[in-house]
Amino acid sequence: MKKNLKKPDIWNSIKSCFTIECFFISLAGATGCMGIGYLFYDSWIGGVCLLPGILLLSRRYRIWKEKQELTKKRIEFKELLYVLSGKLKAGYSMENAWMAAEQDLEIMFSAKSLILKEMQRVTAQLQVKIAMEQAVSEFAQRSRLEEAQSFAEVFSTAKRSGGNLVHMMDKTTAVLTEKMEVEQEIQTMLSGKKLEQKIMCGMPVLMLLYLKLTNAQYIEPLYHNGLGIAIMTACLIGTVIAGWWGSKMIEIEV
Repeated sequence: MKKNLKKPDIWNSIKSCFTIECFFISLAGATGCMGIGYLFYDSWIGGVCLLPGILLLSRRYRIWKEKQELTKKRIEFKELLYVLSGKLKAGYSMENAWMAAEQDLEIMFSAKSLILKEMQRVTAQLQVKIAMEQAVSEFAQRSRLEEAQSFAEVFSTAKRSGGNLVHMMDKTTAVLTEKMEVEQEIQTMLSGKKLEQKIMCGMPVLMLLYLKLTNAQYIEPLYHNGLGIAIMTACLIGTVIAGWWGSKMIEIEV
């Protein structure tokens, strides 16, 4: 019985590795590795040796995509908090406020909205008489947002203690939205620095490309000999480390 349960998971994992998106990412990564290998070593063999870097590039892309999705979820969740707070002030119960907020967000966001899909799952749970606290808690876990988890904890505490739900939710909404707005301001201020960091990381490669296209004899001693290969390898490793270090330095979380 356990073997039958594992087969669909394995099959889904295999299928996820052969999506169109993964194909183009792998193709772009292979092209980049081959190009950098030829640029730094003047040999396609160097590019072949760098092909394992596709795994690193794919991982970086997945991390970047997850961050983009979390940012989009965070913005949509902030709108959800505003709508919920308004519904609660208007006298709705939490369950009815959630369903009404879902209808409002359907107008505000597209069908591809990540938060809207999660809200629809909560609404479906409410319709089959699952407790609101449990549904919101599972919603927070699926969203992987710290703000959503804090929201779920406050809501669960308010329901258990029998406190002023409207006041507590309003206060929580104000605190969470203020935190998200500060984080957005920080990211806006850092956008210029992020662009500078990307340009600086790309400069060694662009300079090498410029020299190879305009004056190849100038860098010819760096190719096809042991000392040149060692120097170019050190330069390549240094560029990668500088890019990784620079990206870490500009990552600021609130």
